[in-house]
Amino acid sequence: MTVSFQHTERGAIEAVDAFVREVSAVREETDRHKLWFRGHSKAEFRLVPTIGREAHYGGRVKTFDLPAERELLHRFRRRAFPHDGRVDRAGYALFLARHHGLPTRLLDWTANVLYALYFACMEHGDHDGHVWAFRQRGYADILDAFTLVAQDEQALFAAVPTRVKIVHPVFNSVRLIAQEGGFTLHSDPCWPLEELATTHFDDGDLDIIHLYGWTIPKTAEPMLLSELSGLGVSRRSVFPDLDGIARSLWETEVLWNGR
Repeated sequence: MTVSFQHTERGAIEAVDAFVREVSAVREETDRHKLWFRGHSKAEFRLVPTIGREAHYGGRVKTFDLPAERELLHRFRRRAFPHDGRVDRAGYALFLARHHGLPTRLLDWTANVLYALYFACMEHGDHDGHVWAFRQRGYADILDAFTLVAQDEQALFAAVPTRVKIVHPVFNSVRLIAQEGGFTLHSDPCWPLEELATTHFDDGDLDIIHLYGWTIPKTAEPMLLSELSGLGVSRRSVFPDLDGIARSLWETEVLWNGR
């Protein structure tokens, strides 16, 4: 048996209440199944895990293949061991590495719709933003993080057919807890998720049943940021650490009292 998912773009969003109504409409259409959200500050950004993106540094560019991905995680484990001895388990190291910025095949999502909208607007500039959402297929086959934590590198990166799995994470940071975070694990992290719509997956290898998208016009982002701030959504709530507190103080001051 094979399964697939659909992709629907639902138009532009210019107000928070309009977006909440949109999401409520989607949930009503889908029997109120759980939705996961992701915000992009540039609409042209693809749904690709960090290991599948080009890495730019020092005027040079590199694309990571599977051997390079495995080597990066292995080197991270060896160097991170004095800080956290649990990295002897590759699956655990995958989540820790992702949290600290190492490119991995995990793609971040949030269960909080307003946080996703904030992520789409927070780097306001000359680009439209985009919010993604997907409806999960079911609950029985979703991976618990502890299923992955004990895996070694060979099992973690084993060659498998096309697969996109939801992972309920190890909540190893206050940011992940505050953002109600989750992940999708991609067996082909170089392939944009939106381009896999209508692709046939083996049953059990796909946890997504429908992918939705909304454009956030750049002209609407300042008002959206003000509305979100008034609802208590700011960098301080999304990033509840000293960096988030410090930046939210001056951002909020500029937002409400600037010219």
